[in-house]
Amino acid sequence: MGFDIMPRSTFRRNARAMALAAAVICAGLVAGPASDAQARTIASASKAGLVPRDLLFGSPTYSELQISPDGKQLAFLHPLNGVLNIWVAPIDAPEKAVAVTHFDTRPPDSFQWSPDGRFLLILKDIGGEEHSQLWIANLDKRTVINATADPAVQTKIVKTSKRRPGEILVGMNIRDRRYRDIYRIDLATGQRTELFRNTPNYIDVVADPDFNIRMGVRGNADGSSTYFRLDPTGPSEFMTIPLASLRNSKVLGLDAQGKLAMLDSRGGDKANLVSIDLATGERTVLAEARRADIMDPLLDEASGELLATREDPLVSEWTVRSDKAREEFAALEAAVAGPFRIVDQTADNMRWLLLETVPNAPDRYSWWNRKDRTLVPLLSTRPELAQRALARRLPVMIASRDGLSLPSYLTLPTGAKLRADGMPQAPVPLILLVHGGPWLRDDLAFDPQHAWLADRGYAVLSVNFRASGGFGSDFMSKGDRKWSETMHNDLLDSVQWAIDKGVTAKDRVAVMGLSYGGYSTLVSLSFTPDTFQCGVDLAGPSNLVRLISSTPEWWTWQRPQFVNRVGDPTTKDGAADLMRRSPIARVDAISKPLLVTNGANDPRIFPDQSEEIVEALKARGKPVTYAFYPDEGHVYAKDATNISFAAIAEHFLSKCLGGPAQPYGNDLAGSHVELKAGAALVPGLEQAFAASGGAAKAGK
Repeated sequence: MGFDIMPRSTFRRNARAMALAAAVICAGLVAGPASDAQARTIASASKAGLVPRDLLFGSPTYSELQISPDGKQLAFLHPLNGVLNIWVAPIDAPEKAVAVTHFDTRPPDSFQWSPDGRFLLILKDIGGEEHSQLWIANLDKRTVINATADPAVQTKIVKTSKRRPGEILVGMNIRDRRYRDIYRIDLATGQRTELFRNTPNYIDVVADPDFNIRMGVRGNADGSSTYFRLDPTGPSEFMTIPLASLRNSKVLGLDAQGKLAMLDSRGGDKANLVSIDLATGERTVLAEARRADIMDPLLDEASGELLATREDPLVSEWTVRSDKAREEFAALEAAVAGPFRIVDQTADNMRWLLLETVPNAPDRYSWWNRKDRTLVPLLSTRPELAQRALARRLPVMIASRDGLSLPSYLTLPTGAKLRADGMPQAPVPLILLVHGGPWLRDDLAFDPQHAWLADRGYAVLSVNFRASGGFGSDFMSKGDRKWSETMHNDLLDSVQWAIDKGVTAKDRVAVMGLSYGGYSTLVSLSFTPDTFQCGVDLAGPSNLVRLISSTPEWWTWQRPQFVNRVGDPTTKDGAADLMRRSPIARVDAISKPLLVTNGANDPRIFPDQSEEIVEALKARGKPVTYAFYPDEGHVYAKDATNISFAAIAEHFLSKCLGGPAQPYGNDLAGSHVELKAGAALVPGLEQAFAASGGAAKAGK
């Protein structure tokens, strides 16, 4: 993440993005040359059977599997010349896949089938700026066109419909960079026609299956959102979602009968599945949440009946909502390897496509055959990595000092000798890996960062601190205006838990994270410098006043949420409070090594956030290393970037905490990393950079 600084659209590729973040966080915090003992450790690492970084931080072999509307084909992401592209295969013969796209620099952010299966609709930016372009792949003609065709315009798919199979509705901010007008696009030609000019400045719209714009959404100064029903006589206020409910309430769709399906936490804490009649406003609860927010409803495609819902209070779990599905789910849960999501189903609803979390292995796709109730493994997301011995992530519940329960995940080093209670016989180094958002969350799905760090001899702890999403409105709201305060205390309490359990010792802890996790890294080293030995900051804001004051134009609608949840930089007291919680104001307290990275095209955390704290630390003679990527955005997308930063981070961590490091080899080659500060502080980095043919100067 990033605060919703990491967009929800990138959450689909979050495992890969966060893998880089972790790598980033562990990199370049070294203060001085490596010791002879450490040099021997690094030199011998290649003999230790370490899992190669390219297996961990390269793109998944198979991801984002989707079934075609006729149930005959699979589309998925698979590398082509080192870049994830979209491939299509017969549904029972993925080995016969053919590449549909040939993107050569960055992978798609997301894609979906058109309702008739003739096209694939792809959203992808150019260089990480998050100006999503709509690409249309015509499967009959084998062509791919950019229907947006303007790298400054951001495109959002608003509606697809079986009633309008050859068209889609999109929103584009062509006229006004802050708001999107709505266009109808002919998928065969790419021609667009303006359907709705957004002069009321709605931040979103809701359309019905006939492509009528039925609702407009307006953002309010208090961070809430008001939905207006757009009648022929004019707009009328329909409902308001308050700020406290905004992150776990969302509209899922509007059907032809005018019934609005949504996840809704208004009037309570957890998000329930509800239906609301657009004509009368009558609200019907279809499924009540049990232990966490409802995340996924499962409907019978043919009848529309609700079969089950998924929540994730600590371990993902399904609640059966239909008596006729009860026995089947019992059989399914007995057959799977671990927690699972049902990501798609065939048109006849006879087969479900599952994504399983497999202990000690990468996630895998499987078929659940409903007729004979059998589970058939299909594809590992990372087949080569599946052949390796990987550490297992453990769900743990940690108590905060004020009585909150913090759903967390602990990975112990591969091969660690354990006591009867499952904890290490002797303390090991620990990496506190902090998620972004902060309104996102960690879960039990395979995480390359955890696997990588555990393979290098570290325990890894990821904590859903207050403000994390998925656990109800109250849990999230407890983080409002508590950045660097109780949100940070949750992390400190979790580290102390690990010390008390004998997982680690107080002088053997590092911290790292992406976006909000990067901010947390900076807070850790500046507010509590004695707790952590080093930190890795991937695109973390160092100055909260600047963060909230410098939002991009297309992010204007989200600014009230930041003002109300984080702080208001436009008032004297608000600006002072934000600066008090900004790491840049506490640079003098930082004494431990810090590794920083940022992408030049990052539209959420501008590079000046990193540059400001790096320059301040350099001026004070503090140990800081800065790796800059001129061709990346907020979430690093290129394999070469992710692998190169993992190499830097790994050697940084090795010096900081003593774990083994795989030699650099060629892992810096192919990336465009610029070492702007502190290259000499990371063992072997200058030499590896020179050997890679890097054109940029390695900063001292």
